[in-house]
This record gives sequence, structure tokens and C-alpha cells, in this order.
Amino acid sequence: MEPTGAGVVAVVLDDLGYDEQALTVLARWEGPLAVAVIPGTPHAERAVSLAKEKRWDLLVHFPMEPKSGPSEAESIGTRDGDAVIRARILAALARMPGAVGVNNHQGSKATADTRVMRAVLSVVKEKGLFFLDSRTTNASVASREAAAMGVPFLVRDVFLDDVAAEAAAKGGVPDALDAAWKRALDLAAKNGQAIVIGHPHKETLAFLGPRLDALQKENGPGARIVRISELVP
Repeated sequence: MEPTGAGVVAVVLDDLGYDEQALTVLARWEGPLAVAVIPGTPHAERAVSLAKEKRWDLLVHFPMEPKSGPSEAESIGTRDGDAVIRARILAALARMPGAVGVNNHQGSKATADTRVMRAVLSVVKEKGLFFLDSRTTNASVASREAAAMGVPFLVRDVFLDDVAAEAAAKGGVPDALDAAWKRALDLAAKNGQAIVIGHPHKETLAFLGPRLDALQKENGPGARIVRISELVP
């Protein structure tokens, strides 16, 4: 997409499927949005239905192995063979009809592994989807491998609700959210676009809702809100 005015912002809400109350809040939202749903979570089906109803972009938020700490059930890890990786992704896609892309949940170890990413991206390409790198590690090879394989690829620019930033901010969560949002708008103005990932925390949703409304109504020189699928090269 060519830069227009102060650029465009695409927002992705990760980790949907656990919190039913978050889906109730989102049901009142309108306008462009992407929702990334973890397969097999208690409210995944409702999240998928909501995305279809709202005509939002639906992403499979696939659990992948982190460098430390426990992995989620059915996550993709460095010990998994290519056939296992393929089967897990295909099973997840079957449970989430209408998905347009895949992004990683955790995955700081798995996304840094060339073989694993090639196995993941081969299925993404086969199914005509795009891959969004949540960028949980600077060591990620997803961009390099996607380019080599010809897979449509995007990367996260800003985490709206970063735990470390929230802990460090003098004003706590509100200040951290505000700073991250301003950084996203600055990047959109500078680069033409910014991809923002947030999570369905109560504070995040309360912060984000009014700001998305404002961008949706923007008719002046400010940033516009778009679907992330509009940014796929």
C-alpha cells in the first residue's frame, strides 16, 4: 500500500479464545481489525464467528516454542518433525475456516530455527495465506525464509501492551499504552504504515476502543485504520 497522508495503522488483537468477556467487549466494536485466535481455546469458535460477523481479518495465532518457560498445548517446537508441524497447522486451519493468515504465539525459540520456519511457511504458502511475525525475538529468521520461499510476509512494529514497558513506565499501564500508541502513529507517519499487536486485557481494550474509533473517523491529515490484509505485499 502506498503511503497516504500520515500513513495507515493496522491493529491485531492476539490471544483471543480464552476470555469470553473480551469477546463481549469486541462485539461492540466496528471498523477494520484483525483478531488472532489460539486454536483449541474455550471460546475460539465464538471468536471465529465474531470475526466473520464483523468482517475482520482472522489469523491463526499458533503457539510456538519459547526460549524459556512452558509451551502451550500443541505448540510447534524444535523437536517436532516437519510432518508433525504440517499436521498441526492443517488441523488448526480446519478448525478456523476463513483465516487469511498465521502469526506466532510466543515462539522466540521456534521462529529462530530455520528448519521449523521452513516447515511452517511451506504450509502457509500452500494454503495461500500470509505469515505475520509477532517478532518475539530479534533472532527470528521468519523474514529471511519467507522471502526465500516467496511467502507473503508482514512483521509486527509495535507491541501496544508490552509487560516490561508497563512495569518501567512511571504512570504504569496507562502511560505505557499511550507511549506505545504514539510510537505507532509516529512510525505510520514516517514509514507509511505501522502494524500494532495488542492483547485482550481489560486496560488495553478500554484504551484502544476510542482510539480506533478516532482513526476510523479520520478525514484529515492523520493516520487511517486499515485491515492488516491490506498491507500484504
